[in-house]
Amino acid sequence: GKILYQKTVLDNGLRVITTTMPYTRAASISIFVGVGSRYEADAEAGISHFIEHLLFKGTQKRTTSREISEAIEGIGGMLNGGADKELTLYWSKVAQPHLSLALDVLFDMLLNSKFDPLDVERERQVIIEEINMTKDAPSQRVDMLIDELLWPNHPLGRDVAGSKESVGAITRDMMLDYLQRRYQPSNMVVSIAGDIQHQEVITAVSKAMGNWTNQRERSG
Repeated sequence: GKILYQKTVLDNGLRVITTTMPYTRAASISIFVGVGSRYEADAEAGISHFIEHLLFKGTQKRTTSREISEAIEGIGGMLNGGADKELTLYWSKVAQPHLSLALDVLFDMLLNSKFDPLDVERERQVIIEEINMTKDAPSQRVDMLIDELLWPNHPLGRDVAGSKESVGAITRDMMLDYLQRRYQPSNMVVSIAGDIQHQEVITAVSKAMGNWTNQRERSG
């Protein structure tokens, strides 16, 4: 049968999967990170979601959330993310010639986000407001109650965003530590589909991520 995708595992453990779709002029990149609320301790509930918010807020190179979004939206592309119970996702869709730019933006966010203390406090309020709104929306509230009944006293029974108390207590240092431990290349999959060739994508990904290593092994 026809091969539907190609997969390469890079030296640092990052898995790269591509599907060639010659009839399209777009390319889509999805970066899946194996982190989510089910893996969080009670004291850090909501940290995966909090980090996902902050990766859109500015890097050393693109210092504001506006610069990040304009880099992609300025060429007619899309950029978004989301954290769930078992996965965190960052994705971009661009016209095929802009693939390497989109990769650069995504890896810049993953590797060089600033976690500016002002942004941390601003997002903390945004997330607490989101948690309050969820409690006020009947359809969302009923979903939460079902989860709580199915998974009593278990992370799967909690809101992905955490609670006001847990989000209020998450520090910048906790997030940076979590990032260093969990956002490892060996805990990620990069999936790219479009009018692309596997080998050129491998080259582009390698260039975008630079000399990123699995730091966990270094620290013992």
